[in-house]
Amino acid sequence: MNGAQRQRAFGMTLISLLVVITIIAILAGLLLPVLSEVRAAAWSTTCSSNLKQLGVALEMYRALWGCFPTNEWQTAGGETNRWFSQLARVSKGVDEVVRCPVQRGWVCGRNAAYGYNYKYLGSSRRLSDGSLERFPRKLTARSAHTIAFADSGGTGTLGPYEPLPVGRADSELAYGVRKDRVGNQGCLLDPTYIPSRAADLHTGDKYADGDSPSFVAPRHRGHVNACMVDGHVESLEPEDIYADNSWWNGWGREHPNDDHVGDKLPGLNERFGW
Repeated sequence: MNGAQRQRAFGMTLISLLVVITIIAILAGLLLPVLSEVRAAAWSTTCSSNLKQLGVALEMYRALWGCFPTNEWQTAGGETNRWFSQLARVSKGVDEVVRCPVQRGWVCGRNAAYGYNYKYLGSSRRLSDGSLERFPRKLTARSAHTIAFADSGGTGTLGPYEPLPVGRADSELAYGVRKDRVGNQGCLLDPTYIPSRAADLHTGDKYADGDSPSFVAPRHRGHVNACMVDGHVESLEPEDIYADNSWWNGWGREHPNDDHVGDKLPGLNERFGW
């Protein structure tokens, strides 16, 4: 092979290589979004499965005790038992399913990835007269249209996540610091309108963390996975969840017996960019 022939062969090889690289790049560009969608769908499916297991544990708890769990209660020894610890007493492995695959680093604890509809299903916070805010509650009129647990983002959006496992009673960070952290007090979810009685709490904690409400998290392609009281899971948009108290109060619609305040959660519009 003379020099001209070798040059032509090399030229053809280089061109072929460039063509192959170009084709691979095009295919990668086409496949990556598809793979991303497949991964997101798989995460959402796993999340829904976790929530369904929580729904089963909730029904087991209700069958045993005849009411919904409280947000928390203190033992004689000063131990804090939040709702997931109460469910764990009747169903093994609860601490393993209180984990959304989208937030793999979030642990089952105060700052969990799933929040509880505590204001309407079971708040053991004390009012100024010594009675409990809402406990025990035994039934809901529309169990299929009442959120029990849902994807939670907590009170903050700015600071780094603070892992607080089951055994930790509370955050040691100052309120002004922790309230802005992602996932802070994520184990609780505040409804669109809080009950009027929340203003009479002797601790002053109207919302999940003082004056800071905990919001749902649309982490599954803009949707929130939510387990209803009857145990089934739905994919909801924040706009629907926060339209009124229909998904929260147990009635499945706005109802005169829902004695809520007149204003929606503070920071709601800013949280979701509405």
